Amino acid sequence: MQSPPHDPASALAIRNQYRQSQSRAARLRLLVDTGQELTQLPPEAMRQRVLQRACAFVAMDHGLLLEWGTDNNVQTTASHGNADRLSTLETVADPLAIGPQWLERSGPDLPCVLLLPLRGADEGCFGTLMLANSVGINAPDNEDIESLQLLATLLAAHLENNRLLEALVVRERTMSELVRQLFTAQEDERKRMAYDLHDGLAQTLAGLHQRLQGFAGRCPELPEPLDADLQAILKLAQHCVGEGRQLIGGLRPSVLDDFGLLQAVDKEADRLREAGIAVQWTSRSQARLPSHLEIALFRIAQEGINNVFKHAGASRVELALELSNDNVSLSLEDNGRGFITEKPRNGSSVQKLGLVAMQERASLLGGRLTCFSRLERGTRLRAIVPFTADKATT
Repeated sequence: MQSPPHDPASALAIRNQYRQSQSRAARLRLLVDTGQELTQLPPEAMRQRVLQRACAFVAMDHGLLLEWGTDNNVQTTASHGNADRLSTLETVADPLAIGPQWLERSGPDLPCVLLLPLRGADEGCFGTLMLANSVGINAPDNEDIESLQLLATLLAAHLENNRLLEALVVRERTMSELVRQLFTAQEDERKRMAYDLHDGLAQTLAGLHQRLQGFAGRCPELPEPLDADLQAILKLAQHCVGEGRQLIGGLRPSVLDDFGLLQAVDKEADRLREAGIAVQWTSRSQARLPSHLEIALFRIAQEGINNVFKHAGASRVELALELSNDNVSLSLEDNGRGFITEKPRNGSSVQKLGLVAMQERASLLGGRLTCFSRLERGTRLRAIVPFTADKATT
């Protein structure tokens, strides 16, 4: 059996198809491999890797990556090849380019240049990937240029994401600093008010109580109605002195500065113990936190304890302060009458306002406060705010 005659045209067509398939595979490998690498590299290494891969793909021996800053200053963020020759490329960069450009220049230095714009999500050009060769060559075919432009677009997306992440980190730091300053300003104002009350109203009330005691001592045999009135006035004055001291202590408890959050909350819980409510700690972290965190969490605990004292009708309260690797949590649970969390009960608008204030404090710290309550089944509050455990002190 004879083999069919050899057809040179068919063989050439097969070779061309094979070469085309190889070229398509090379383009696909360029994009897939580089895309996988970009997810694992820091920005500096990312830029250099894309530049080197692009140069190797089209066999060009020089490359430059230029980016424009917010004030339109040009920065070289990656380079490949002879530095003296590369310095001539900045003059041909086009910040208004909307697509790839192939340039052929006169002169001995880098006569062939391929410009690939880096475009952001807003379609604005913020950089250029420039490939050049030290000797004249033919322009890459359109498919290769399209693949290189896709590569530049891929790099642009990663760089833009990185810029957004950096801006977000800066914004979060700024927000954190503003929150810290806000809490510090609030506490400074509370301190000032506490000092003013102590030096003014509290001293006046204490002096009034002492004068009344002195008057009662000098008049031991008052008529019974007057003596009863005097004793009632003495009790009222004594009560005012006690409330004044309690108010001053609530404005800025010194135990918070001296001993930390745990001791301050436990001291605040003495109000419940004095009312006959059993208080139990299920978890007690002794770690000291940054001042603004301790202040905010103390105010949340203070409001929660105040709600139990005034509204819950509870006989038992459980407290917990826990520190994990990435957050700190404060919990308060009672066995009181509970309430409907979806809407305030009649007469409970103050309690609802307190819950909103606690949620806002936690939110300002980047955390959250959850409230679970059922009628006659008690209430559970839990505040969780982000915090790195290795920043805590003991």
